[in-house]
Amino acid sequence: MKLIKKILPVFMFVLIIFGLTGMGLVLEEKTYSSTEKRELQTRPKAKIKTIKNGKFQKKYEDYLSDQFPGRDEWVKLQTLVSRLSGKKESNGIYFGKDHYLLEKYTEEDFAGEKENIEALAAFVERACKRADVKVMMVPTKTWILQDKLPAFAPTYEESIFYDMLEKQLGEDGGEVLIPVYQVLQAHREEDIYYRTDHHWTTLGAWYGYSAYVEAVGGDMEKVLEKKDFELVCEDFYGTGYAKVNQASQPDNIYIYEPETTLEVIYNMGEKTTRSLFEPEYLKSKDQYRVFTGGNQAVLEISGGVDNGKTLLLIKDSFANCMVPFLAEDFEKIIVIDLRQLNIGCDDLMDMFIPTDVLVLYNTAQFAGDRDFVMKSK
Repeated sequence: MKLIKKILPVFMFVLIIFGLTGMGLVLEEKTYSSTEKRELQTRPKAKIKTIKNGKFQKKYEDYLSDQFPGRDEWVKLQTLVSRLSGKKESNGIYFGKDHYLLEKYTEEDFAGEKENIEALAAFVERACKRADVKVMMVPTKTWILQDKLPAFAPTYEESIFYDMLEKQLGEDGGEVLIPVYQVLQAHREEDIYYRTDHHWTTLGAWYGYSAYVEAVGGDMEKVLEKKDFELVCEDFYGTGYAKVNQASQPDNIYIYEPETTLEVIYNMGEKTTRSLFEPEYLKSKDQYRVFTGGNQAVLEISGGVDNGKTLLLIKDSFANCMVPFLAEDFEKIIVIDLRQLNIGCDDLMDMFIPTDVLVLYNTAQFAGDRDFVMKSK
């Protein structure tokens, strides 16, 4: 009996390890997680070059994590254990006040900020010779809503990012950089960010849009007229929820539907629609994709005001819910996601010859964009 008691834990451990390994080999690989709203790492191919530089090992580690059998339930269990043990965060998410789930950012998350900011400043200098250029860097929810953080919870000092950005943009920075940080800070008591997602809400995007219109000397009365949103979803669970698989209160999604009849061409002719919204995603687990169907490589939007102006919008996902506000203000808008393209910013300027340029990113996503330096040259 004593021998069985000694052997049983070892036997169970080996059974679990080999059982999970076997399941991992048998089960079909998943390429996308609708729960976590991201692409999953599939089994990487071993090459001498990637083994030597360590990329294969890193990808294989991510592969084992992403393809782990029953991953979603394990994440939920991990969150439950963390909360029961009194921890303030789990899987990089703080459990904040008023049901907010806030991303935990560190210096490592902003490691690429210097190089990217220098590349951005160089592109802005070149582009300003050809168009009216503006830059909008949207602060993270965690930085703006610090009052929602658990007591003594550390987070990255984003003022470092903004100081570096202003310094690199130089004397023209005051004309180029839109003070969206100050605008959002002034309205932090309103629902400008989702509770369960890292994006700003349609209201937050409207404040960003109003700051842009003011910066370019536009009609602020028309901006106020657009503060008219339609509720389309009451059970949205976003990226913060995806990382912990737990939330006590869902979010609402509102949209602004332009009154103008638009023509929207996806990805150089892939499809053409009359709307900037894809309502079918409201029935999926990735409801934020209701805005333009998610991140598209190229969107060409026409049908706005007949003023001869073309806006080149270089952006990440934070711009998706702001595009409808901009759509009526230009004769044409070209929306570009550099992560989906193998073409540089200068080539885009040559291709579309814009009168106006707006670079719109979230600070953390911009700092972590490893392709920006290469594509902004």
